[in-house]
Amino acid sequence: MPTAPRIVRNRDLAPSWTVLRAREPGFQRSLITWMGGPEGYINTNPDVAIESRHCAVGLMDMPVGNRQPGVHTHTIDEIYVILEGQCESFDGIGNTHIAGPYDCLYIPKGVPHGVRTIGTQDLKLLWVNDDIERWGVSVYAEGPGPHPAADEVRLIAMRDLARPGSQTSRVSWVGCLQIGIDGTAGVTIANPRLALSLCVLEVGRRITAPPARDPQLWVVVRGSAVVEIDGRHERIGPQDAVFCAAGSTLDLRAEPAEPVHLVHLDTAERRQSST
Repeated sequence: MPTAPRIVRNRDLAPSWTVLRAREPGFQRSLITWMGGPEGYINTNPDVAIESRHCAVGLMDMPVGNRQPGVHTHTIDEIYVILEGQCESFDGIGNTHIAGPYDCLYIPKGVPHGVRTIGTQDLKLLWVNDDIERWGVSVYAEGPGPHPAADEVRLIAMRDLARPGSQTSRVSWVGCLQIGIDGTAGVTIANPRLALSLCVLEVGRRITAPPARDPQLWVVVRGSAVVEIDGRHERIGPQDAVFCAAGSTLDLRAEPAEPVHLVHLDTAERRQSST
């Protein structure tokens, strides 16, 4: 029997302030995790979050006037999607990008990086790791640098994805040819492990997806929706997530008040496992 979708509610995710210097003025930021690794791997909410051995997804809240300390590197590719506010990204050799709502920053593994809030609004940033990473493996470097790397942080601006006059309700920041999601040629970043996109459902519209070939996560950014789970209708709102295991179906409908905006993560878990 297919596994029913599972809701991970924001109200059940206690924010964590355990990353480096997160409680210090000027560096304050908190994390929650909707999907994370098993014990010993990055997962700030292990009792609530979906456990995965293939990727991690969460949210960073950073108040105005704060930044990540120095630059840091990961052993995995990391993806940032700005949900609210604005940030300036920086790397180890002086490159910067300004990113606002629905812009995406793609950080290849081993590339020094960091962000700081700019403007007058607190930053909400959705982060995705394309594999699980052990706690303590990420390396922080402070000081002027330089901290060179073989690659660089890339900006995927929403203005380059959204086509004026188009009725398309989905755009992809990261595409995965293994699962048939390509995105906008020349703009979307290719990743063999996952695809990441924005889906907008107009009022009353619905998603009735066939059984998922691989695990998927849907995160509500704006608006609210109703999800059918085992014959029940469950309402979900901003920063709630719905997880669909391989083989499960999804029936999700936007509520009548306003469109619902969802970030959709589609993994290539089974394809990766079989290679």
